[in-house]
Amino acid sequence: MRRSLGLGLWGLAWLLLYGCGWYTKDRGVPAYLYVDSVQVISTPQTQGTLSARIKDVWLYIDGDLQGAYPLPATIPLLREGTVRLQFNAGILLNGISATRAAYPFLVPWDTVVDLYRGRTDTLRPRTSYRSSVRYVWLEDFDNLGFGLRARSGSDTVLLRESRTDSIFEGLSSLYMAVDQRAPYLVAESIDQFGLTAGKPCFLELNYRNNVPLQVGLQSQLGSDISDPLWIVELAPSTAWSKQYINFSPYLGVVNGARYRVLFRPLFQSGASGTGRVWLDNLKLLQ
Repeated sequence: MRRSLGLGLWGLAWLLLYGCGWYTKDRGVPAYLYVDSVQVISTPQTQGTLSARIKDVWLYIDGDLQGAYPLPATIPLLREGTVRLQFNAGILLNGISATRAAYPFLVPWDTVVDLYRGRTDTLRPRTSYRSSVRYVWLEDFDNLGFGLRARSGSDTVLLRESRTDSIFEGLSSLYMAVDQRAPYLVAESIDQFGLTAGKPCFLELNYRNNVPLQVGLQSQLGSDISDPLWIVELAPSTAWSKQYINFSPYLGVVNGARYRVLFRPLFQSGASGTGRVWLDNLKLLQ
C-alpha cells in the first residue's frame, strides 16, 4: 500500500510539471548547419591555380573550437540564438586521411547565424590565401622553359606534354616516363629556394600517375649538401588529384640553408610496361 501511494504521488507531480510547462520534451533537438564544400578564390596570375582539395571544415562558435567535419557535412549543434561562426578550411597532410589539419595559408570564413532547433541552415564558405603568404615557386609548365630538370645520373629526360588528354589545365603539363630500359629518374628544381625553419611550408601539386611518386627535399648550406630526403610517396591515381605536401617539419633548424624540390617515379624491378607521371601547378608556399 505504501509503495502504491509513492508511485501515485510521483505521477501526480509529473503531470503537474508537464501541465504547467516546466518540462520541455524538445530540449535535446539540435539546430543543423549544412556545408557542401568550401570555395577557394585566388588570382591565377600571382597566386597560381584555382585548384583546391578542401576535405574538412574546422568549426569555431564564438571563438570555441567545436570540431573538424568531413565534407559534405551536416553539423548538429545543441545551440540556439545568434552565434558567430568561423570555418577554417581543412586538408589531408601529405594525402594521408589520418592526418587532417586546417590549412594555415587560407583565411578563415566568418559569419553570424541565428540558430533555431530543428532547422537546417545551408552555408557556402569562401576563402582566399592570406596576404602574408610568400609564393616561393609557381610552376604551371605552360612556358617552353620550366623550373625542373632531370638530375645527373637519370636514365631518361623530362618532357613537356601538351596533348589535351594529358594536361590538367592550361597549355601543358610535365611528363615523366620510366621502364625496364630506363628505370631511374629524379626530377629536381633548377633553383634552390630559401625556406625558413619554424614556419609553415607546403608544396601544392596536381598529379596523375600509374606508379608511386616520391616527393622530397635536398638542402645545401655552404658546401654541405644533404642526402635526398623523401618525405611522401603518392600512390597511383588514374585521375588527376591534388595534394598538399607538408615540408614544415623537415626544414633544418639552421636558417640559411637552400632547398631543391625532388620528384622520383618508382619503377619496380621486374615490372612490365611504362611507368608514367604527369605533374602540373606546383606551388611552394611559406
